[in-house]
Parts: sequence; C-alpha cells; structure tokens
Amino acid sequence: MEGFDLTLGRGLKPAFDEAPDRFRRRISGVDYLHLRGRQNGDLFITREGWPVASCLVPERWFAGERFRKPGQALAGATGAVYRVPIPHHARSAFALVVKFSRFGQDVGITVADELIGDPAFMARVDHAEFLPPFEEFANLCRLRRQARGIFATKAPLAIYSPPTRYLAWQLGRKNHLQWTYRRQLSASQDDDPSATKVEYDWERIYILLYRWMDGLDLEQAQTAGLVSSTQMIDWTRRAAHDLQRLGWMVLDHKPRHLIVRPHRKSRSILLRHQQPVLGLVDYELLYSSI
Repeated sequence: MEGFDLTLGRGLKPAFDEAPDRFRRRISGVDYLHLRGRQNGDLFITREGWPVASCLVPERWFAGERFRKPGQALAGATGAVYRVPIPHHARSAFALVVKFSRFGQDVGITVADELIGDPAFMARVDHAEFLPPFEEFANLCRLRRQARGIFATKAPLAIYSPPTRYLAWQLGRKNHLQWTYRRQLSASQDDDPSATKVEYDWERIYILLYRWMDGLDLEQAQTAGLVSSTQMIDWTRRAAHDLQRLGWMVLDHKPRHLIVRPHRKSRSILLRHQQPVLGLVDYELLYSSI
C-alpha cells in the first residue's frame, strides 16, 4: 500500500495551516497539502478535505474489495464516476464521489436545442476540452464562493495520482495537448516563484475525490413522479441562466447534473421561496462565460 503519513512527520496530524511549508502547494488560488506515498503516488488534499483525510487515503477506497463491491458506478455518468461509502467515526453516512479525470481525451457533447442558437455558447462547445484536475477544482472553488444560496455543490476534497504508468493511447489522451496543460498548470502557480511547482505526469491517471451530495438528480426525480417533465425542463433552464448570471456555463448542462432533495415524509421536493433547492454535481466542463 501507499502508506501516506497524515502526521507529516510530526507524530500527530497538524492543523492545515500548521503544516510545514514543504507540503504546501497553491494552484490557481486553491491551497493543498501534497503528500507523497511510499510507492511514489501523489495525494493533494484541500483545506476542506484535511479534516476527513483519514477517509481519503487510497487504502480506504481505491484498493481491493472496498472499491469493487461497496463502490457503485453512478447511473447516467458518461465517465468513470463512483459513489464509495467510507466508514467514519464521527460522520454517519459519509461517502465519496470518486471521479477519474478524462482530461486530454476526446469530448462528445449533446447540446440542448435552446442553446444551439447562442453563438458564445456554441463557440465554447466547438473548442471544448475536459478540464484538467487542478483547473476543475479551481473553477469549482470559485463558483462555490459565488453560488452560496443559489446552488449547492460537492465539496472538493483531494486529487490522487497513483504511481502506475500508462502509454498515452491507453489513457485516450491527445499528445498535442500535453504542452498546453503543462504550461497552464505552471502559470497557475506563479504567485510564489520560489515555491515547488506541481507538474502533470502525462503517463499517470488523476482521480478527483468529492464529498457525496444526497438527493436525486432531476431525471431520477421525474421518473419517480416527484417532478413533472415541465418542471424538469424549466428548472434545468433556470439553472443554466443562474450559472450564466454568475459568469459560468456547463457545456454539457442537463437534468442529470442537477440534484434535488425529496422530503422524507411526502412525495414532494424541498423548496425555498417556492423554488427548488438545487445542487450542481458535474464540473469537468465548467467554464467561465466571461
């Protein structure tokens, strides 16, 4: 096993802000603690992930039966995305979303009819690329700061890159994008020229870990009879409008990416000020619209 040391060599796990400088990384405005495993895997834990770091080490979710059996592939997901329950001594029903990054791979997007006539949106779609892992986290963190009271989002907890190496064609990556991603990642760390810089390894996979968000996606809610087809369409359109008002767009925006919360004792959806409480759950094509 990788054997990540969560005490950072101190014997007791420190607070995030008390970690030694050699573990600190700041990428696109997001702070991480960078841990190297005994087998040379890399684990980048965010400030939000550090309190549950014991649940994020790979032996808790990546290896053996724990990933294959308790882990459940998410219905409707176009990539490799799993829900994995993790026992936690203080947090009941704790679960991770384990998402394998598809950066560098071909993108296939289905565009809603009402968006086809939007030139700015279609210009983005025509040149769409899956966000690389650190940029995906950075965009989400910026959206989270803006979207309080409008959207709920999954908390970004950590990025793990196992030590196993692959050929680019095995990962489906387009080699001509390699330099572009490396340049962008380097530029995102220019705040402190003396700091150690993180680089993408084109021959390794990257796995993003999020906190699971309870609820049903809009398509599931419509199938269960909790919302009508008209509501599903209207709420999806409203969410796209709200995102754009905040300066963002999701290039493959669809009902499956929006979560609603059913009431426990009635066949209805949780509302606030007569509007659904929505969660946005897919970020690999989350781009600034400004």
